[in-house]
Amino acid sequence: MKRLLFPHTAIEPALAEALKATLGPVVLLHPLPDAVDDQTRQLAQAQQIELVFPCPSDARSLTASLTAYRQWASQHGGRDLASLMGHGEGIPFFDVDAPSRIAAQIKSGKTEPTAGTTAERLRRARLLLMLAQELDTSRRDLVADFQRLEAQERRMLEALRGGDETEPDPIAATGPSAASPPLHMPGVRLGAWAQLALAAEDFWAGDQDTLFLTADAEILDQVADQAAAEPLLQRQGLSAVSEQFKAWLAAPQGRAPLAEVAPANPTLYLTLVRLPGLRRREWLRRLVGTSSNRGSDPGRGAGANGLLIGLAAVG
Repeated sequence: MKRLLFPHTAIEPALAEALKATLGPVVLLHPLPDAVDDQTRQLAQAQQIELVFPCPSDARSLTASLTAYRQWASQHGGRDLASLMGHGEGIPFFDVDAPSRIAAQIKSGKTEPTAGTTAERLRRARLLLMLAQELDTSRRDLVADFQRLEAQERRMLEALRGGDETEPDPIAATGPSAASPPLHMPGVRLGAWAQLALAAEDFWAGDQDTLFLTADAEILDQVADQAAAEPLLQRQGLSAVSEQFKAWLAAPQGRAPLAEVAPANPTLYLTLVRLPGLRRREWLRRLVGTSSNRGSDPGRGAGANGLLIGLAAVG
């Protein structure tokens, strides 16, 4: 069974470690090889995770597009990354004529019509995912800075009170993912990621079962609200996974065969729901907003059990 993290393009080391120790290395789809953040790249090099690039051939063009978009956005909404993401489908499609079109747009004060071809929508989606990654990284670093500052203040207060200055660092105790900020604009990011996933034809070759995992509770809620989701597990602690549990994941019927959780650092906590009767492609098209099927789609590739969607966390 494949394990795919969505709609993230980066992962915290503690979560990557816990997933590999229990379920196996998780796969991240990424829009551009040159835009992988250092932390995620190191995890991939250490084989803690696997990175897949559905569209690797136009790296130089997409990088140039991102630079041009930043220049365009600085004229419209400032340099704040959250503001840039807010343009959503209004991200212009860049080509060799981009500079003259951008200049004309700024001069006229009019918004460029949204491009509508599949290639153009995919390009916009990849740009948005890259901006989202930069926003996540900057917010994660800001949270880490605040955590370090708070830890220093606690140690100073303990020293002034005559406490033990050698007590464990509270940051090390809580772990890097304990205070991770929630995703910005989760619905827009879901649609962008789904477009990238639809383009990953090589990854889906063989049509194997897939466990879709997210690290954000709001994402799981949104996905579950879009279909009649069936709860399977609720924040179940896993320190190891048996062959019986792996077999249950392939065809979950009845109660999950879970072993008693042994002490582990970190421990993976898994919440799992099933979207019955849905094929993978139909679900992704729903996320993109291009599905014409309002009901279930139990055709080839869906299996008897539909899709498995999980929330993964460490503690």
